[in-house]
Amino acid sequence: MNSPSVRCSFWSASAALVFLLAVAPVLVAQTAPAGQAGGAQVDLNTANQAALERLPGVDAAAAKLIIAGRPYTSVADLSKTGLPASTIERITPLVKVSPPGAAAAATEKGAQKTAAGVEKGADATAAGVGKGADATAKGVEKGVSAASKGVQQGAAATASAAEKVNRTMTGAPREPPQAGMVWADTATKIYHKKGDPSYGKTRTGKWLTEEEAVKEGYRAAKPNAAKE
Repeated sequence: MNSPSVRCSFWSASAALVFLLAVAPVLVAQTAPAGQAGGAQVDLNTANQAALERLPGVDAAAAKLIIAGRPYTSVADLSKTGLPASTIERITPLVKVSPPGAAAAATEKGAQKTAAGVEKGADATAAGVGKGADATAKGVEKGVSAASKGVQQGAAATASAAEKVNRTMTGAPREPPQAGMVWADTATKIYHKKGDPSYGKTRTGKWLTEEEAVKEGYRAAKPNAAKE
């Protein structure tokens, strides 16, 4: 036992044992059938095809048979699917059966969540449409107001232009901006009062109060003076 060769064999065997003890759980986990990891079982009523195909002995065709045979009230109902007895025996410890109403309840709950999401989306859409309509109405109102002002300004400008044309063509007198003003002829420096033939009718002139006309050096027209 004390010889070098014996001691070397002993330590080699010990190292091999330690290694096996370390890797054994990993190997077991890698080779364990689907559904056994962590004690989790596959639900025959709710599992999808991919989950069923991970069971030992269950291929794509067998998984479709299991899905077609739903709902199950017990694992023993697998015998009605046409699966081989050996396959049923292998997967029995790895599967479970949820209550018949569980899948329907889950589906209903999902449908309710979907409906709630759709309702919220519809409310948000309606709110957005309402805001858009309000903004459009305000824009239209502003546009109408601006157009109305433009029409009024255009009408005023047209009226002013028409008045000028009328004075030019018919000799109609200009009207003073306020009563009592005199017409100051800037060419002759004479101002004319209302009733004077030249009141507002000379080619050049402006409206002033009589006091302003006197201060600016205008002379009053003689009574019954001829038209300038």
